[in-house]
Amino acid sequence: MKKSEDAQMPKKKKQKVQFVVSREFSGEKTMQEAFEQVIERQTCEQFENWLERKAG
Repeated sequence: MKKSEDAQMPKKKKQKVQFVVSREFSGEKTMQEAFEQVIERQTCEQFENWLERKAG
């Protein structure tokens, strides 16, 4: 595919997942622990939202 053809095709916008991870910089948590906590929290929130939609 040529560049001109590629430029004319509509681009689908992907919904990107952004992680904003704040952690205690005093060294209480490793970056891995901080990410694990964020992922767990987001997963729980999404599951709760799914349950609410399913029940509603």
